[in-house]
Formats: sequence, C-alpha cells, structure tokens
Amino acid sequence: MTTSPAKISWLFLALAALFILTVPQAEAGLISGLAKLGKKVDAPDTHHASSFRFADELAHYPEGSVAEISFNHSQNQWMARTPDGKNVPVHQFTENAVDANKQATLLLSESNLPYSLDAFNKLPAEVAIKLKSRHGKTYSLSTSPAATKLIDNHISINISDMSSLKTALWQLQRPVTSANMRLIQLADNPDLTLPKQSYGSKIPVNKVGTNQLLNALKTMRQQSFVISAKVEDGFIIQGKEKIAVTDLEKVAADRDIILIILGSDKPKKTLDQLAKDWQKRKDTGSLNSYTAGDFYNAFAPKNSSSPVPVEIDSSGKLRTALHFDHSVPTKAIQTQSSSIELALLPLHVLTKSVMLFQPNEARAKELDDRIHPAIPSWVHLSLIASLVIGLVAYKTSWFLYLKLWASPLRVNYRHWFPFTLRYLLHRVSFVLFYLPLLGFISPLYILITWTYRIIHFLLIRPAYWIFNKFG
Repeated sequence: MTTSPAKISWLFLALAALFILTVPQAEAGLISGLAKLGKKVDAPDTHHASSFRFADELAHYPEGSVAEISFNHSQNQWMARTPDGKNVPVHQFTENAVDANKQATLLLSESNLPYSLDAFNKLPAEVAIKLKSRHGKTYSLSTSPAATKLIDNHISINISDMSSLKTALWQLQRPVTSANMRLIQLADNPDLTLPKQSYGSKIPVNKVGTNQLLNALKTMRQQSFVISAKVEDGFIIQGKEKIAVTDLEKVAADRDIILIILGSDKPKKTLDQLAKDWQKRKDTGSLNSYTAGDFYNAFAPKNSSSPVPVEIDSSGKLRTALHFDHSVPTKAIQTQSSSIELALLPLHVLTKSVMLFQPNEARAKELDDRIHPAIPSWVHLSLIASLVIGLVAYKTSWFLYLKLWASPLRVNYRHWFPFTLRYLLHRVSFVLFYLPLLGFISPLYILITWTYRIIHFLLIRPAYWIFNKFG
C-alpha cells in the first residue's frame, strides 16, 4: 500500500474531523441525516421562517382586523405586521382596529414564540390570539396574569411555562392511530387470547381475557392499543377480575405502544362508536392525519360552556400521559337510553374518562430516527458512520481486512465454482460486515501509523544515529 505523504496527511485530517463529528450522540445533526437515509422528516420537527402564509389568512378575517405578531426582545414589546407589510406596535394596531369598530385578531406563529410566558402579559387585554403551528393547525391562546391556556376547539390545556406550551403543541399534533392498531374489549372468559391481526379494510373490535391482556400487549411494538372498560381507582375492572393501569402502562412503555384507555360502563358501545368514527375517517383518507387533539375533541362535549381541561403529565422518563375525566348526569343517560339506541349516543356520553399514554418528544424523535423499529437509533448511526468512514479510507480498510481474511487464490481451487463462491463471499463480507463493524478502525490505524512514523523520524532515528556514532 503506497501513496504520497501529502495525500495521506490531507486524508487523515479529513477523516479525523469526520470521526470527531460522529462520536457525540447529542450532536447528531450529521448522523441523524445519515440515519434517516431519505426518510421523510416529521413535520413538527421541521423549522420554517413562518408557520403559515399571512396572505392566505387575510381572507378569513375582515380587512384591517388581523395582524401577524412577534415579540421584539430588544425593544421589549410586541410588534404587529400589517397586511401592507408595515411593522407597528401591537397596541397601536389594536387601537386602530377599535377606532374602525373591528375586533382585532393577532396571529402568532409557533416559530415566533417568545422566550417566556411573561411576554404575553404585555399584549392588550380582550384580544383574540390565534397560534398557528408548524403543521398549519390553528389554536387559541387565552392569556391572563392568573393563567395561560392553549385551546383546541372543545379542549384546553393549562400552560405553566414556554416548555409546557411547546410540549402541548407537539403532543396535540402527534398521530394516535397506526396502520396496525387494535381496538380491544375485555371478554368474560379471562383466558381468551387475542386473535391475530386482521389487515382488512374494516376496523375490527377484538376481545381478549384479562389474564391474557398483558401478554397481548407484549406481542406488539409501536402500535395503537385502545381498551374500553370500567375504570375505578386506577384499575380496569371486568367482572371479578381487575388489572392495574400502571401494569399496562409499564408494558406499553417497554414496547413503545400508544395506549388508550377509555373508562366506560358501556365498553362495547364505546368501541363500536369509536370504530365507526375511525372507519369513516379511514374511508375518506383522513385517519392518517388524526391527531391527539382530534382524538380528545371527539370525547369532549360540543355544547359545553367552556373547553374541557386536558392534563398533560409525565408518565415515566420517556412517556407522557394526556387525560381528562368528566361525568354525565345519570338521569340524562337514562332518558336518552330509553328513547334512542345506545349506539347513537355520542362518545362523550358513553365515556367517563380518557387516558392516552404515548412516547414523549425525545423518545418519539429517537423512534423516528430508527431504520428498524426494534434496533436503537444509536446502533444504526454507529453502523452507518463506520461504513462511511471505512469507505472514505477504503484502501486502508481493504488492507486491514486482508490481514484478517486473505483473498482466495484461484490456484488453490480445482474447480471454478467453489472459488467463485468464496470470492463473492469474501467481497460481500467486506461491505456488509467489516465496514459497518470495523470500518472506523481505518482512521485510527492511519493516526497510529503516522504518529509512529513521526516519532521514529524525530526521536528514534536520531537517537539510533547518535548511539551508533558515539556509542
């Protein structure tokens, strides 16, 4: 293996820089790009200059009543960008809207969120604030010195700081359905096993016994698992059997499952109604964009005087829990049940509580970076980085590979067929096994080799010459 010193020095510097970049997982900008290998980047994680086209929003509001706002940290005030492109203080814009007898509406892009919730206290009171997410969805933001709430149609989430606001936005936009989701009803037979997954066009409701429920969860990975049953004091109850919700949550966390538990006294009707709703969305092609916000709005009363509060809590290091409880007067249910079929009752009447356990943002991003769902992303990144490094220094990689496994020689084989097989196996193993597993050794070998050459040239050779000359 011969090459010029200048070329090797340049190659060594490039490889050293590449090797340094690939070590820390936290700085995975380059590595995550390699790991995705062309996978579609999740929209909420994509940064844009603005979350929406301001010109498109103008058509939804009266002229002179809407402006896009952003917080100017140097001036410590909110600025409003008017349709004609001018930037004016928000108070000036709202005063002009009031003078024109119009209700001012302020549009805030998710990418223009301030650093602190205190900034919202500087906005005029009684002004509608619309928050546009990176997905293009619109939320209302209710701000006051006492509390800040993010409102999505019929649900609301209390916001304590900017981190919780960003978490709420991210969680509400996450999908809750998957291509192989399961809707589960507990069976009277506690030992009934879960039937195999049906991949037909219809969304089925399957039954499983309480003794087999945990085993059924353990057979899944990164799926949506919906259970409807009677829930009391943290336990799912079916007849005389009961299962702790924490046990289900633990298994779901180990398998990265989106676990949904619907507390209901009518679990069969609840699941049938949910399956019917999801089936309509599937037929129209909107089920793939069905988010956690859409899901919770389906269970919130439409005629309520105020949005239903949804709580977002930590559910372990890598999970979050979204849940709300509500109760409907028993007389109302009995009156409706006596006059119409239970199947026609809305979901918010059939359910008493809704719990959704899913990966948090950090875990979801790690799962999205995976090529194979069962292998951690850092393994993928390490193998790809090693492969790339080995290919860049392919001559050194091939040299070291031959030290481990010499190339077959035709003279050692009587027939061409075994030689060809051995030859192909030798080459394929180099690409598929050596480079991903040991390709990173090549720059280390170059580093050690040149370090030894420099030490030998500067120290060993002069010492050896002096010893021979004067020894």
